[in-house]
Amino acid sequence: MTDGEALFEAGQFQAVVTHLEGKARTGREATLLGIALIRVGRLEDAEIALTRAAVHGEQEGQVELGNVLRLLGRFEEAVTHFEAISRDLAGELQMRALRWWGVAEFKAGHTEDGLRRVERAWHGYLALGNDELSARVTLSLAQMYHETGNDKRAKALLNEALHVLPTGPYPSPRVGTLKLLLEIHMAHGEFAEAREALNEAKRALQGTEAPLLSALLLGSEAELCRLTGNTRTYAFVLEELYPLAERLGDRELRLWTVSRLAEHYSLHGQHGRAVDVLLGYGTMPEEWPAELVATRGVIERRRGDLLAAQESLAQAAAMFRAAGRVPELCRVQLHYAATCLRAGEDAEKTVVPALSEAITQLLRLRQLTELGPDFEELSELMHFALLEPDTAPLMEPLLDRLAHLAGTARLPEDGAIRVSVKTLGQMAVFKDGAEVSFTRKGCVPLLVYLTLTPGRTRVEMQLDLWPDKDPTTGGAYVRQCLKELRDRLGHELIHFQGPHHAPCYRLGRFVEVDLDIHHFREAVERQETARALALYRGEFLPDADSCDWIETKRESLLLALTYELCAQMTRARNEGDHRRVVLLANQYLRIDPLDREVMEARVASARLVASPHELARYMAELNRFLYN
Repeated sequence: MTDGEALFEAGQFQAVVTHLEGKARTGREATLLGIALIRVGRLEDAEIALTRAAVHGEQEGQVELGNVLRLLGRFEEAVTHFEAISRDLAGELQMRALRWWGVAEFKAGHTEDGLRRVERAWHGYLALGNDELSARVTLSLAQMYHETGNDKRAKALLNEALHVLPTGPYPSPRVGTLKLLLEIHMAHGEFAEAREALNEAKRALQGTEAPLLSALLLGSEAELCRLTGNTRTYAFVLEELYPLAERLGDRELRLWTVSRLAEHYSLHGQHGRAVDVLLGYGTMPEEWPAELVATRGVIERRRGDLLAAQESLAQAAAMFRAAGRVPELCRVQLHYAATCLRAGEDAEKTVVPALSEAITQLLRLRQLTELGPDFEELSELMHFALLEPDTAPLMEPLLDRLAHLAGTARLPEDGAIRVSVKTLGQMAVFKDGAEVSFTRKGCVPLLVYLTLTPGRTRVEMQLDLWPDKDPTTGGAYVRQCLKELRDRLGHELIHFQGPHHAPCYRLGRFVEVDLDIHHFREAVERQETARALALYRGEFLPDADSCDWIETKRESLLLALTYELCAQMTRARNEGDHRRVVLLANQYLRIDPLDREVMEARVASARLVASPHELARYMAELNRFLYN
């Protein structure tokens, strides 16, 4: 075995590139170099090396050349290449070629042919008895089932593959499987499960040189942030991903990143930056794919260039319709209908036909989660559809399907004010994705109090939240906080009724307050420990003035989490999973560092599974607690 082959077998692909780049003399060396270049994300360089290998007659190089053509988005070229070389292949190389050939056909629009070819490859690997390689093909098959709407079958295949795929030294197949699984979770609105899959994929990638896969995972993380309303992290991840995508050259990654980043800038009024990102794609606008044409139309609509937006969105709709891409077509038609509505076009001739087509197609789709932000942005259009005779009959079943999406208009009287409140480890209020600041630190506690205990008088509010203040000062402070909440969040936020001298206050009819503690309690009740820990970032309303009402809530929330952690530790200990006991104990002690029983349980389990150094650290922490 040569040095290059040894490095390759060890999964040290960057070292292979360093060893062979500019020095590959044989077809085999060119093949190893080309595959290593794929693994480190240098696709265009990989094509050159693999073309050299193919010319030398190296069959593996010929197969991987087709693969890199697929990765570069040249699907028809890849299909033609595989047709030319397939007759001379046998064994594992034949199965590998069938896999990439089928994927290229599928991406080129030959859905049934591509699916059948990948299934043949899967059956072939199973017959060869290679569980790991068959699991890798399972990933391609699951991706196809996901794209054709059969997520139940895709999930089953992915979970089966995860049992077989290794974590190292080359974890990319396992990470790719987890990435697809988290995308399916996102499509179903299962964000906690998606976050767990993302975290597991990140752990698997640690210490590995896989820039392309890392970039793809960043894209999934950005999408999760977008769907969960984490605007700041979404922007940060996209801006980190953009130069990486440009450097790697993966066509689909570049296309997705350019489109998403441009739309993000546009949504926040930075239309010049949005157009600059679009033009940076590198081709003339008349050669743009449908995704960028659609993005251009959305940007034009947002900046008020309605005629241009109508033209761009109509062009994108025709392209998506011809390609049979229903979700993308629906989104474009919604934005087209909103543009026509804004422009004052004849509703019966423009708005209603586009809207009816979009709604009819949406009713056929099983997952609409990814369109949630669009429905929120186009709420005016949704309310128009509820009032339009031709579309109103379609809206009720559609809104039932969308009931789990935040910000969707469910009924004409749906909330006009929607705010999100973070109370665990911080005190923050968000309206329309942007944080709202207050001059009085009592505003956030008062908003939370009204959400959890409606129908209280000002005197009751003061006695529960500020019992140490005298009645005159406390009453004035409550009034000031109520006024500031209304001024900052909307005058319909708080209503009152009852006697003039002692009215009862409650949130307005058109108000929705999303409290993080509700999601936290749900996670605890469903025994979703990882999600509960992620949500619990510290004590309840940490900067609020101390009072019995807040202290009681703090103790209740902390007890709920620590009780669940103890239950999980007991279950893990009974099952003999002492590593999990240690990990759970670490999380418990991060929250409550002075629990002797948990410290002792951690040491007991660490004696069985931990390294001497780790055990010594835990014992030292226990001894400090006991003897200091």
